[in-house]
Amino acid sequence: MSQIIRFSFLALMCLFAFQNTVFGTPHPKDSINFYLKESKKYTYSDFSTAKLYLAKADKIAHQLNDKNAIADVEFQFAANYYIFGSYDVALKHYIKAAQIYDAQNNRLGVAKCLMGQGIILQSYDRDEEALKKFKKSIAICRALKNHSFVIKNLLNMGVSQANLNLYNEAYESFTESLKLSRKLKFEEDSQMAMNKLANTHYVKNHLDSAVYYYQKVLNDKVKPNLWEEAYALSGLSEVYLKKGDYPAAIDFGLKGFEKAKTVKAKWDIARSAEILSNIYRKKNDYKSAYEYLKINKRYNDSLYAESRIKAVNILQLEAKESENEKLAAKAETAQQKLNNTRIFVGFVIILLVSLSIFTYYYYQYTKQRGEFFKEIAIKNREIQSQQSMITAQNIALEELNQTKNKMFSVISHDLKTPINSLIQVIELNKQNDLTKEEQDFIFEQLQKQVKGTSLVLNNLLHWANSQIDGTSVHFEKIILNQITEESISSFYAEVVKKKVSFNHNYNEDIFIKADIGQTRIIIQNIIANAIKFAPINSRIDIFYSSDKRNTKRFTSKTLEMVLTRVK
Repeated sequence: MSQIIRFSFLALMCLFAFQNTVFGTPHPKDSINFYLKESKKYTYSDFSTAKLYLAKADKIAHQLNDKNAIADVEFQFAANYYIFGSYDVALKHYIKAAQIYDAQNNRLGVAKCLMGQGIILQSYDRDEEALKKFKKSIAICRALKNHSFVIKNLLNMGVSQANLNLYNEAYESFTESLKLSRKLKFEEDSQMAMNKLANTHYVKNHLDSAVYYYQKVLNDKVKPNLWEEAYALSGLSEVYLKKGDYPAAIDFGLKGFEKAKTVKAKWDIARSAEILSNIYRKKNDYKSAYEYLKINKRYNDSLYAESRIKAVNILQLEAKESENEKLAAKAETAQQKLNNTRIFVGFVIILLVSLSIFTYYYYQYTKQRGEFFKEIAIKNREIQSQQSMITAQNIALEELNQTKNKMFSVISHDLKTPINSLIQVIELNKQNDLTKEEQDFIFEQLQKQVKGTSLVLNNLLHWANSQIDGTSVHFEKIILNQITEESISSFYAEVVKKKVSFNHNYNEDIFIKADIGQTRIIIQNIIANAIKFAPINSRIDIFYSSDKRNTKRFTSKTLEMVLTRVK
């Protein structure tokens, strides 16, 4: 019988072992997270239950010696004590959590505790100090891209800014937190942001906007917690009091008062009682007004007494923290001295090695520098040579540009008159006023004109080409009177039009030594000007004369023109 019992016991033990192996047991860290989550559920409604869950989480965290988990529990303790109104106890937990987070290099944890300390300072009207904490915290949270705590910091910054009457800055902080919380679907944060925006609108006397945001909180698809609900109801009561709608103000005020009592939030109870007292006073119901005024005074006195005690505790805590910081600073100074000694020894060793390396490289550098300077001198000479070439090319281009301008000026001047003549002949023919004999005569004259114009154009193009190419002057023996005859014939149409005649006198061919292209251009210009300025029915006399200026080198012959009117 005893063997059967023993066997059964062993079988049961194996079964339990198998069950644990197959189905597993909860991990202790999961239990910590579970208790933390459960505690948060009761943060705003039941402080005792929330504290009970935190105690269980704290016990497991210390058993595991998980520093980050211990800090998380301390942080949640601080948050719960803050909501309960025990600011001095909350601050102790925030400081303790911050020390653990800092030792674990948990930057997010440090940021959370900075925010918590800022909230405590805010509760004691030290809003400027609180803002510094919030700004440090939000900078870390933005760097870590932790949007949840960015939102919370924005909300707390807005509260301090409103307390300092910086309502525009507060409005921007609340608006940004609302946009971000809606985007990430953080309902609780968005409700808090809407409550704060509503209060800001109330202070700025935007009553309709205040009602809009308070109603948004109360009618949100996710039911607000008791704290936010009490705040919104009392806020609506305050707005309707200002609007003069006393029935609505009383209705919302009583609801807000009951919610505040449920959550046991002394500040909210005092606020609701004060609003109700003001409403009843406006309605001349002085008895009810007095009752709520007594409630307001009782809670305000309690808050004041607690705040004085807590303020003393805060100061003592800060003094202790200051002493701890001094001790830490001394320890850090001693460690720094030791580190400095090590750094100095290391520096001396590095310096000796560096000097050896420097000496070697300096020798190499000096050697290479001489070769480098030689290369630079060669490059400089090449650059100077190239600069000289570029300068010469620029001068040549400038001269070429000037030549181009002069060429177009000459061509336009010398071709304008012949082309105008051709246009006039064509216009006469288009009018059909000419007889057959006149047409034959005109076309014969036109042919002469075209030949003359062609000759002028060829001469001009030859001269222009020589100018562009930079061709040098080519002296040769030419017959001057022959060039003159060719030039006269090229202006046939102009001569006929102005009814002028030429008297070209010479006894024999006149030879000169000159550049034939330039000579043609000169003769054409002289004859063109003579025709241009000659009166109608006049005669142009052309004759030659010569004078010897240097018999050893050349003889210069001058062409002159005399204009006389034919009488």
